[in-house]
Amino acid sequence: AWLQAARGARVGALERGGCGRSSNRLARFADGTRACVRYGINPEQIQGEALSYYLACLLGLQRHVPPLALSRVEARGAQWAQVQEELRAAHWTEGSVVSLTSWLPNLTDVVVPAPWRSEDGQLRPLRAAGGELANRSREELVDLVQWTDLILFDYLTANFDRLVSNLFSLQWDPRVMQRAPSNLHRGPGGALVFLDNEAGLVHGYRVAGMWDKYNEPLLQSVCVFRERTARRVLELHRGQDAAARLLRLYQHHEPRFPELAELAHPHAQLLQRRLDFLAKHILHCKAKYGRRPGT
Repeated sequence: AWLQAARGARVGALERGGCGRSSNRLARFADGTRACVRYGINPEQIQGEALSYYLACLLGLQRHVPPLALSRVEARGAQWAQVQEELRAAHWTEGSVVSLTSWLPNLTDVVVPAPWRSEDGQLRPLRAAGGELANRSREELVDLVQWTDLILFDYLTANFDRLVSNLFSLQWDPRVMQRAPSNLHRGPGGALVFLDNEAGLVHGYRVAGMWDKYNEPLLQSVCVFRERTARRVLELHRGQDAAARLLRLYQHHEPRFPELAELAHPHAQLLQRRLDFLAKHILHCKAKYGRRPGT
């Protein structure tokens, strides 16, 4: 419903701040609702953000990623006609494709849960066996699998601008893991919110070799997964058709899909390889701890 409304809504004002990079804007629609408008330095950032959103949907993680619609900046078009001066001030190129994401109020910062942190700031393996989780409350366990969802999502998209960025910074800041990662917040209902996924699946894949030395150990630091998420991963592994399914979902729900390039063939192959690696890790956890996938 939000996506349908956003695509047809008239922008009544564009404001600075509250939406990340200085080139982005907070849009106020005529009905009073708000959205973050992200303007990419190049089109692949918007492409990566859109693909990351639909991958989240494919994995059943859409509650963690704000809904996203694409729009074309046309100063005289119906959607942007009331904000022509603001568009000129933003220096956005006419005809550029931007993303609209639902603006979420009352978000708070979060830090990595204590069970993952050691005294030296490194992350340590979190396993299902050995009684490590025996004394955790239901609320703590629910929170831990949200972090697992984040870790596997960032591994699949090769996103380096959240926990991986903190791990990289450990070399000169030993207390960085005690501070909030960028682009990660908690909503009023307790759900983690994964913001700003524009590096995912495109730019992140191009530089994956630089960051996988952090992304892979981070993934391997957990053996506790949400059952539903693990089931989706194993299904995509067995089908060997993840990129095709992602493309179908994207085409079906995004009318402006043709205006941004689809996932390049080498990147489509890399997505499947990363899903295969993740599936093998989940099955390894199952074999090691004698539990079914997802527990």
